[in-house]
Amino acid sequence: MDERLPQYLHRPVQILWFASDEFILVLSTVFVATIVGGMIGWGIILALLLFLPWKRSKPRGFLPHLAWRCGLVSFPHYPGPTQTRFFE
Repeated sequence: MDERLPQYLHRPVQILWFASDEFILVLSTVFVATIVGGMIGWGIILALLLFLPWKRSKPRGFLPHLAWRCGLVSFPHYPGPTQTRFFE
């Protein structure tokens, strides 16, 4: 079984000039904007263009933790976003 490792383990996987999570976001946003079309579609593209620089100013892994904070995903062996106390 062959597995590929990136050349530098501390660098995120890049597709074109986007990180992997940004690429998924860009692809899905363009897809939705194409389906919706018109001024709403252009508004979605504009929101994406404003979101990407803001996201790049945040630390790596910001989007998964934001999704965790909203309750959309859960991390294994990690307390939920509403817990205030955690005992190991």
